[in-house]
This record gives sequence, C-alpha cells and structure tokens, in this order.
Amino acid sequence: MKDPRVIFKRYCVEHGLRYTRERECIIEEIFRKNDHFDADNLFLSIRNRHPEMKLAKGSIYRTLPHLIAAGLISKSLFDEGCASYEHTLGDKHHDHMRCLKCGKIFEFYNDEIDEAQRKVCEEQGFEMLWHMHVIGGYCRGCRGGE
Repeated sequence: MKDPRVIFKRYCVEHGLRYTRERECIIEEIFRKNDHFDADNLFLSIRNRHPEMKLAKGSIYRTLPHLIAAGLISKSLFDEGCASYEHTLGDKHHDHMRCLKCGKIFEFYNDEIDEAQRKVCEEQGFEMLWHMHVIGGYCRGCRGGE
C-alpha cells in the first residue's frame, strides 16, 4: 500500500496547502486502524495518543474534505446527522449494513447491486462518481441470535 502521508504531501503541494505536523498526525491516526470514525472520535483519539499536541477540533474538520479530495478517505455512513468516514487507500469498494441497536457495521460487496446501480445511471444518462449504500436494520445478536 502506498504511504498516505506521501500522497497527501503531494496533494498539499498541488493545491497550495501547508502540510503540517497536525495533518500528518490526523492521517497517521486514521490509518493506524481499520475502523469507521467520526471527527469527534478522531479528535479524542489523537488527544489521548498525543496529549502534548495543540490540535484544535477545527483542524480535523478542515482537513477531512482535503483527505476526501486526495482519495484517502470517504464519507461512509451518517449516524443521527453525524458523518462517519473510513480510509479507502488500498481498500476495495464495499457497501455497509449498520445495526440500529448496537451500532455494529458490517461491510459487504455484491456484484449484482453494483451492476444494477451502473445500469440505472446509464439509463438515466447519469455519470456516477461515487455512491453510498447503507442498509439499516438489526443484526443477529440484537435480534436474539435468530
């Protein structure tokens, strides 16, 4: 997998942005694990790992759109008005199922769903650049192990 820091440094140069230690720390924390995250949890995670760093929550909110534009992360889910993200570098496309009780996220891929989406876009003359497919419901564990 390519180094996301190198990719983002190049993005910053191309777009006249500064590549700061704070932005590097944000990238490192995102790619440290393979979980979905929101801006607030990312902020707390960085604060706990680097208490000496003077990181403002606004820095995270300002950096996330640039990480999306650089192709490093994507918005993946929305939970009660709060956007969730996941890193995409080196990951294959997938969709999500989210349990509305425990919050667990299940990732899946289905050729037929993707083909149906492509076909609908083609029929409507729509150029799809991205899509977000989330199924909300209840997992086996929250349904009592059915």
